[in-house]
Amino acid sequence: MAAEQKSTGQSAGKVLDVLNVLMGHFAHGLTPTDLAKATGLSPSNITRYVATLEAAGFAERIPETGRIRPSVRFAQQAVTSMRSLDAARSRIDEGTTRLT
Repeated sequence: MAAEQKSTGQSAGKVLDVLNVLMGHFAHGLTPTDLAKATGLSPSNITRYVATLEAAGFAERIPETGRIRPSVRFAQQAVTSMRSLDAARSRIDEGTTRLT
């Protein structure tokens, strides 16, 4: 059981390595070969890890080129985070106004 968890953890780490490389390439994406070179992973592993990211909605193919990029899900999450921070800032400002 411990060996299985270690293997799963290592695979998850490699998927995150691929995602981390992709994050710097929103506009044009990368080819699988580019990803393999950037991560040091084999092309077959890149195929598997990209499929995992696509299935989870974290990566997508650019239809015109077939290159891989992070999905718009990240931009959506960034907007959600900014809204949450803005709401928190408003609450802090309101509290500060009441106290001063």
